[in-house]
Amino acid sequence: MDAVRGVDFVFDTVGGDVLVRSAASLRPGARLVSVAGEPPAPGIYFVVEPNRAQLVELARLADEGLLRTTIDSVFPLAEARAAFERLAARGKAGKVVLRLVDD
Repeated sequence: MDAVRGVDFVFDTVGGDVLVRSAASLRPGARLVSVAGEPPAPGIYFVVEPNRAQLVELARLADEGLLRTTIDSVFPLAEARAAFERLAARGKAGKVVLRLVDD
């Protein structure tokens, strides 16, 4: 990880030293998201607390087919670059989805 530089985005699930080294690999304006620890300064840190009642309501809406989103396009993981290019493109009509596994 120490040799990597100019990264656009890091999703950290480890924390600790890996999180610190990951932050050092980011290009200016890039993002680091961690589910394992507080990012090093000058990062912005916030905590999202799960709310059981809200999660139950979301599950109910999804089960009833009432929770929907508009999908613009779906890309396999191997085409992640194209997915991010589409994300930045004008004229999208919905979410850009990156599929991690094939059906």
